[in-house]
Amino acid sequence: PIYKPNHLKQWYQRRVRGDKSVSSLYVVDNITNNREIVYWATKFPFPLQDRDYVFERTHLMDEKLKTIEITSRSITHKSKPEYSKFVRVLKYGSKLTILADKDLYEKGMSYCLTYYDDFGMPIPNQVKDRLANTKIPEFLDKVHDAAVYLGSTGKLYVPYPENSPRK
Repeated sequence: PIYKPNHLKQWYQRRVRGDKSVSSLYVVDNITNNREIVYWATKFPFPLQDRDYVFERTHLMDEKLKTIEITSRSITHKSKPEYSKFVRVLKYGSKLTILADKDLYEKGMSYCLTYYDDFGMPIPNQVKDRLANTKIPEFLDKVHDAAVYLGSTGKLYVPYPENSPRK
């Protein structure tokens, strides 16, 4: 199938091991079987300070419409106070909509990812442009490679530049 609830947990574990920009990524609290609170700390290059996020993620699957929606939004959580080591991102959200080509339990899909966050500081337009033109396409290449690998092997995998099948 395109999506199983345990895929996200496996993805978190592999992302922490394979992505050098991730300091920490884990589920803080499972609210229901399709709603959880997640903590994510990420490293940023100098001169930017490292960031962390606390967000609620929901997963909705509609077999009739052949869709899956994974939505995230920033929240505060009593067990994850702000740390001086990180700049807490207080405005964050994303929505991933997946549409199966035929059936949710067969290979083939289209998707749309919408993402926003407020870094909490002004960023020059040149830096924004560079990130938009390089880092976002790199991230989407990683998502694509992981989807191809999952589809061909049934195993979850997060490729990174040093071991990406695209090289």
